[in-house]
Parts: sequence; C-alpha cells; structure tokens
Amino acid sequence: MIPEAFVCHNTLNRLRVRIPSKRRNAEYFTALEKDLITIEGVESVIANPVTASLLLVHNVSLERLSEYAAEKQLFSLIHIPPKQMTFHDSLTHNFNVLDKKVKDYTQGATDIGSLAFLGLAGAGIYQISKGNFTAPAWYTAFWYALNIFLKTDKKNDNAE
Repeated sequence: MIPEAFVCHNTLNRLRVRIPSKRRNAEYFTALEKDLITIEGVESVIANPVTASLLLVHNVSLERLSEYAAEKQLFSLIHIPPKQMTFHDSLTHNFNVLDKKVKDYTQGATDIGSLAFLGLAGAGIYQISKGNFTAPAWYTAFWYALNIFLKTDKKNDNAE
C-alpha cells in the first residue's frame, strides 16, 4: 500500500512533506532521497526519518512532484489547507513558546506565571515603599500576582 504524504509547508521553491506511516524508517527515507533527487529541477532533498519529513528545494510544480511520487509508488501526496489561527490561538502559542524557553533556561525551576507573580508582587512592594498606600496600583498588582500564582499552581497540579 502506498503511504500518504502530507504537505506541511510549501513556498515557491521549498516543499516540506511528512509521511507519518514511515516514521523512523531510515531505509525508506534514504531511498526517497536518492530517488527524488533524480527529478529534473529538484536541487536538494533532505530526509529526516525521526520526524518523518522530507524537505525538497526545487523548481518543479507540486503537481509534477505528486505525479512522479504516485507513478513510482513512493507516496500519495495530500495537500491539506492550513488551519487559520485566531488571534487568541496565536497569542497563546507565543506565550507557550516563551514559557517553554523560560522553563528550559531555568531547568524547570520557574515559568512565565511565576515570573509574572514575582514582577507584579515586586511592583506592589515598590508602590508601598514609595508610600503609595492609597493608589490602587499596589493592591491591584498584588491581586493580579495572587491570581496568576493561583492559576499557575492549578495548571501545574493538573499537568502531573
């Protein structure tokens, strides 16, 4: 049975394809590299069996590559249009990436929620040290810091 390949990324001269059913099959991906590089207009093919992906740098139409792969029984190319990311999804994704970087940098000792808690608590202490007891900034900062701290704590409890 011919494996299904999915277009992950496609620009004018670069194509990234994933073939999930062949994940970790080094022989298959080595053979693909050798076969696809023979297509006129394909400049380079980089296969990664661990991620089950192929990166092609080419000057060939996607249709031609798809026909060639089907003709040689290499894979069946399926183009799935990318899901539109909402503003909320994009913001959440970026914060998750930043959170992961902070966790990696601190070797898991802290995260974005903890840093936000410390920053807001520090802002509250700063306001108090300046004698700003009546302004809402110090207790608002404490309220936000506590909220973030409690939400972060629940998130960590659910993750374990």
